[in-house]
Amino acid sequence: MNEKPELVKQTLFSFIDDMEKHHWLFSCNPGHDFMRQDQGKLTFSDTMKLIIGMGKGNTTDEIIDFFDMDPDLIPSNSAFVQRRGQISLSAFEYLFQEFSSAFPQITKPFKGKAILAFDGTHIVYTTNSEIIEDYNKPRLEDYKGYNHMHLNGFADVNSKAFLDVIIQPGQQPDERDAMHQMLDHFDPIDPENYIITADRGYESYDMIFHCELRGFPYVFRVKSPSSPKSILSTFIKELPDHLEEFDVKIKRFFTDKYNKVMKEQTQIYHYMNPGKNAPHFKPLLGDQHLVYLKFRVVKLKSTDDCYEYIITNLPPSFDIEDIREAYQSRWNEELCFRYLKHAAGLLYFHSRKPEFVKQEIFATLVMYNFGVFLANEALHEHNKKKQDPDNKYKYTIDFSTAIRTARKYYRRSAKEPPIDVIRLLCKYLHAVKERFRKFKRPLRGIGAIRFCYR
Repeated sequence: MNEKPELVKQTLFSFIDDMEKHHWLFSCNPGHDFMRQDQGKLTFSDTMKLIIGMGKGNTTDEIIDFFDMDPDLIPSNSAFVQRRGQISLSAFEYLFQEFSSAFPQITKPFKGKAILAFDGTHIVYTTNSEIIEDYNKPRLEDYKGYNHMHLNGFADVNSKAFLDVIIQPGQQPDERDAMHQMLDHFDPIDPENYIITADRGYESYDMIFHCELRGFPYVFRVKSPSSPKSILSTFIKELPDHLEEFDVKIKRFFTDKYNKVMKEQTQIYHYMNPGKNAPHFKPLLGDQHLVYLKFRVVKLKSTDDCYEYIITNLPPSFDIEDIREAYQSRWNEELCFRYLKHAAGLLYFHSRKPEFVKQEIFATLVMYNFGVFLANEALHEHNKKKQDPDNKYKYTIDFSTAIRTARKYYRRSAKEPPIDVIRLLCKYLHAVKERFRKFKRPLRGIGAIRFCYR
């Protein structure tokens, strides 16, 4: 029997138990909250474990399941709400960071480098127009508004594990600022082993400067050179846009000084206005007024009438097809959000309060990464088996089933007989068909899952 799942589970519980020993650090009112928890039914540890293990059921059902239908142990809903109100949001943020870093799922499947992606998504919760920062007003009178938060994620696209997240108000999101914060949090030993990817919404010179300053290779999708808002518009004369595909090297001295020589030689110098929002440019300059940067602009044909423009600092050993594959891998973060919402249950909340919603977001992320760790271990075991070469498709672990099973394994009592959860996950496979079919992106309205329907 594979002992890795039990090790992961015990590690998660050990973090929570250690937090309980120092519960005043994670309490809203230190010195008051949880000071007499031995006299009640809900301890700090029980409250944390209950919130993390919550699924799609209502609060009553989740409490009954957690305490195994024991009427002597089950607390009231009111007691549970009071207890979770005593735990600060920092407790869940701390647990997510510590647990995720204890089992890093950084993979290197692409020419010795791991591909990491930034992206964001809406998290919709119960409508409350009084929460102005999250409430989206309807454009028409007959339509309803909705409340949402913006979840910025930083994920390893191959393992599908989230490395970092930042929650922002739904009406005031700033994905670029969140990206810079998460990039500052990420401090690997060798930045050259990673490729940072992002879509057009993150396009900016400061994004390039930040990666250059930290020494990260990058592959960013940018707007067409014909767009006045594109950073490629400056180099439009050097780009053979009449070709279906091209790979052009751009070399420039970036400067914060603007004299007559630099003004006349725009193919050598690029002026950066110090008043622009590029805080990482000055540290990159250092004591000089010039910094030499070179990068590649790549045009890719995605469909018959659609083209994508990529800017990257990868060396020539990465050809156009490599860059195409690296960019396409970025879309796996959309899968991460899909699994997080539908398999891990981030669509289902058990409170209307924004603070409690944020608690459940981080709790669901902990459970999601717990499931991802088990799924990747099962995938490792599955890949050891020889697959029939005559099969049309390649088969892999069903991540949706793995994440849902992980929650059941998490809530399984230590008194119950042990099970081989890795062997169980290896029974549920699905065919990889991404290269055989394409779908149009479905456009649907946004709405919260109502409490009365659970």
